[in-house]
Amino acid sequence: MARWLVIAIGLLGLCWPIGCGDSKYDNYTLMRIVPHNTQHLEELARLHDDPEGVEILKRSHGLNDTTDVLVSPNKSVFLEELVAKSGMPVQYKYNYGRAFESVERVPRRRTMRGFNLYGFNSFDTITNYINELGTRAPDMVTVQNVGQSYNGRKMQLVKISTNPRGRNPVIFIDAGIHAREWVAPAMAMYLIHRLTNDPKARQRELNGVDWYILPVVNPDGYEFSRSGGSNRLWRKTRSKSSPNNCFGVDGNRNYGFKWGVSGVSNNPCDPETYAGSQPFSEVETQIVRNIMMENQQRLKLYVSLHSYGQYLVYPWGYTADVLPRDWKKLHNLARMVSDSVVRAGGRPFNVMSAGQWYPAAGGSDDFAFGVVGVPYSYTMELTDGYEFTFPDKLLRVVLPQFYDGFITFSAQIKREFGQS
Repeated sequence: MARWLVIAIGLLGLCWPIGCGDSKYDNYTLMRIVPHNTQHLEELARLHDDPEGVEILKRSHGLNDTTDVLVSPNKSVFLEELVAKSGMPVQYKYNYGRAFESVERVPRRRTMRGFNLYGFNSFDTITNYINELGTRAPDMVTVQNVGQSYNGRKMQLVKISTNPRGRNPVIFIDAGIHAREWVAPAMAMYLIHRLTNDPKARQRELNGVDWYILPVVNPDGYEFSRSGGSNRLWRKTRSKSSPNNCFGVDGNRNYGFKWGVSGVSNNPCDPETYAGSQPFSEVETQIVRNIMMENQQRLKLYVSLHSYGQYLVYPWGYTADVLPRDWKKLHNLARMVSDSVVRAGGRPFNVMSAGQWYPAAGGSDDFAFGVVGVPYSYTMELTDGYEFTFPDKLLRVVLPQFYDGFITFSAQIKREFGQS
């Protein structure tokens, strides 16, 4: 059955995400396929992305966990019939791309009227906001230029501290390495806002702990995903590889720890998981690496923000067969964070090692833990149920809930590493 799935999908054709008009995804169908036994999982594991009209947005990571497939109009009926023969239930979202209609208009309006705390801001708006913040609160906020993206966008690290010379333990947060995951930079900016504007933060989150936040790791890809409906699901960076004229690398497969051993593609034209020509081939991942190494002695917690699901995962990501010696500490803190989010009214996180979720090598959390020696390292996946199109009207609800999880993070770092 699965062999016929793969063969059949390759028989028909459309175009790559960057080669169509802005209405490309309008008539696509999202199929959420639910495996109920091991045979179903095996069949879905053989399903592949196809440049001619099939994009796998999410794979199943166990029974009853969906595989989400975005299918072009001329392949949807055929794929539906093939999946039906296997007996797997399917949930449908028709005309999926219609949700992207406002992509081109929203960035211009929001740039004109300034930063929107509960919205998806342009990179320029984010940059302007953090620079204004640094000017307005120089005693608390330092904005450090850390380099330029592939396309020349200035990347800036926000350092928040009430005692910059105190040698406090550091929490480092980054977001937006995957371009289409807009809720991740939104969460990073909410963190910056709360830490600098909430009076309680001075006595709680900032008392004895410094926060370093890089709100958009992949600004080129982020802006590309905002440039039109056909680009909304772009994931990678925007570097250009030769001689094939394909663009981008999956930044979260590009870090120099166990690089390339699992869960990656070696094809530069792969739209999802191309790991790059070598570790740290991307200037953006080099910048994150440099931040980690320059603050190695004080860096005690690293969290990389993503979106698509409600997961809080820790090393190792490159394998499901091995856990770190101190995995229980990682697991227990993640559980505490999840409980805090639930008490704030949010949904619990699925907590596990990243490799148990699905093995993928070259991730930033593995590098932070395995090379830099950060004692607590996590990837936080936000907002289950909306794929990559989380409604901005719900940000006002979920961002404060997630913030309570970061209160728990900071309390643990202060207890364990704070100065007496």
